[in-house]
Amino acid sequence: MKRLPRCTIILPTHNRAATLPRAVASVIAQNEPDFELIIIEDGSTDETRAWLAALDDPRIRVTLSKHSQGPSAARNIGIDMATAPVLAFLDSDDRYCGDRLSVPLAVFDREPDVICTLSSGRKEGKLGGTTVALMPNVKLASPAFEWAMICDLVGVESTSITVRTDYARRVGGFCTRLRRTEDREFLIRLSRLGAARILPDALFEKSWSTDGLSNQWSSAGRELVSYFSERPEYVGQYRKVGQYLATKILIMHMRHRDLASFIGDARRFHAIGLFDEGVAQLCRNHLQVKRYRRTAAKQQTLVGLTGPPSGLAL
Repeated sequence: MKRLPRCTIILPTHNRAATLPRAVASVIAQNEPDFELIIIEDGSTDETRAWLAALDDPRIRVTLSKHSQGPSAARNIGIDMATAPVLAFLDSDDRYCGDRLSVPLAVFDREPDVICTLSSGRKEGKLGGTTVALMPNVKLASPAFEWAMICDLVGVESTSITVRTDYARRVGGFCTRLRRTEDREFLIRLSRLGAARILPDALFEKSWSTDGLSNQWSSAGRELVSYFSERPEYVGQYRKVGQYLATKILIMHMRHRDLASFIGDARRFHAIGLFDEGVAQLCRNHLQVKRYRRTAAKQQTLVGLTGPPSGLAL
């Protein structure tokens, strides 16, 4: 009987022929060699397929899509195909550090109640150079994990997520209706099933790309409204947090001097009932959440986190 790998890496890619070889090489170079890499080629029109056809590592499986379905649908294909008990994710413009797999696998071996890990990472800047987005060294029980995701107390990158396969399948994988924040929405659903370990180790490198979704601010408001439609607590129980996330986008539009996007998104947020209060109250709520997050995201506070404070719920 064929022995199953310890970990399945899921790598969706679409028109990333320039960066995909670097991403795949970073997986092959892992100090934990017992893995399978599933590459989901999501309807690329560049040289991606030709490059994939030349791969000969038996640990790599490739599946081809006729049309682009988006990263969430592509990741879900990988989740369905996975044979290992643990899943790791990799965006095709990122790369793994050498111990990206071994560190979280060791956590899962010694902490059976942990169903997910998130790690620190190095991030490439727009003008070059890298900075380390350092995460706190903390274990979050299920209610604290959920609140940390809802209130954005812990940064989330798809490439940092490692999760037990059974639990990823139990929550139905990633939401295919979302183009942005789909990783955080996945983790909110996952958080209700178990604990998470946040790792200070920088286990991946995030590349800067001008066409990355995180840099497309003109569509951020529309996509935040889509996110709120999946997570209605942001316009209900945790309304102040929803307002904070919305006003952050409006502030960014002002910094970019993008008046059209500012007006359009303000109207969208008002249409879903998020901006019923006056401007003065919205500003007070924004500052309250900002101050709370600044304190709550610190390691010494996260250690004692049990869930949302009453002051941020309606």
